[in-house]
Amino acid sequence: MKNPMPKAEMEKELRRLLSVLMSGTRDEFKKAKKEIEILWNHETDAFQSSAKVALEFLPRFKEIEKTSNKEAFASGLSFFFLALADEHFEVLKKFTLEVIQHPDGHVREAIRKTADWLFCSLTDHAEPFVYPKGKEMTNEQKARQIRGRKEYLSYVQEIEALIDIYDKEDADVEYIDEMKPSINKSLQQLWSRLTECRVYQSALEATRPIPYEIFIKRREVEHELTEMLRETKSDFELDDIKCAIYNEEETDDLMKVVAMFDRGGDVSELSDILELVNDAWNYFPHKVLGGLSPSEKLLEYQGRKNEDIG
Repeated sequence: MKNPMPKAEMEKELRRLLSVLMSGTRDEFKKAKKEIEILWNHETDAFQSSAKVALEFLPRFKEIEKTSNKEAFASGLSFFFLALADEHFEVLKKFTLEVIQHPDGHVREAIRKTADWLFCSLTDHAEPFVYPKGKEMTNEQKARQIRGRKEYLSYVQEIEALIDIYDKEDADVEYIDEMKPSINKSLQQLWSRLTECRVYQSALEATRPIPYEIFIKRREVEHELTEMLRETKSDFELDDIKCAIYNEEETDDLMKVVAMFDRGGDVSELSDILELVNDAWNYFPHKVLGGLSPSEKLLEYQGRKNEDIG
C-alpha cells in the first residue's frame, strides 16, 4: 500500500499548482487542474489537511493579469472549497461574492460553479443528517443547525443586496433566462441555486415567526396531505408538494400538484384533492412571495390597510 504524501510535501505541491493557475499558459493550467483532481482522488486526507494553503492565494486574485488565468484559478479552487467550506465558510463566501462581480462572464461562471460546494456545506449544516429519520438531534447537531441556518440566510441576503445594486442593468427583464449575460444574471443564478432548496425554506420558517392561525392551519394541511398521499398510493412525498408550490412559476403549476395524487378516481375524490391542494397552495410558502404564503401576504396587506385607516 502506498504511503500517504507528507503534509509538507503536499503543501508545497498545492502551492505550486495554485501558482500555475494564476500565471501559467493555457496548457499549463489545464494540466495543473487535472493534477489537483488526481491529488484529491488519491491523497484525499493529505489534501484536506493541507488545503488551507489556498487561503494564502485568495487575496492575490486581483494580481492575476490574464482573464484566462482568473477563470482557471476560480475553477481550480473547486476541491479546495470542498475541503474548506465547513471551517472557512465566511472567507470563501466573501471571495465568491467579490469574484462573481467580475466583468468577464467566464470568470463569474467559474466561481459560481465552484461555489456550489458552499451550498453543499450550508445545506449539510442547516439540515444535519439524522439516522434513523425522526431521531432526536444531539446538542452538537442542534448548535450546528442554528449556525448553519444563520449562515445560509445571511449568504442569501448578501446576494440579494448585490442584486438590488445591479438591478438597473436589467430593469426591463423579468426572467433569468431572458437576461443578457451580466453580473446581475450571475447573481440571480447563484441566488436561485440557494433559494430553490427545501432546506432554505425550512431555515426561513425556523427563523421567522409565523402567525399562529397560519401555523396551525399549515400543520393541519400537512397532516391531511400525508394521509392523502398514503391513501392514493402516490409516488410523491410531502416535501415534493412543498417544493413544487415553493418553486411555482406558471399558472398550471397548481394542477401539477393535483396530478401527484391522480389515480383516475371518481369526481368526489378529485374534488377533495382539489380542495386540499388549494389549501396547501394558500398556506405553504412561495418563492415568488419572498418565502411567504398567500395567506401571510394577505395578513400583511390587511395589517397595512388597518394602519392606514388608523
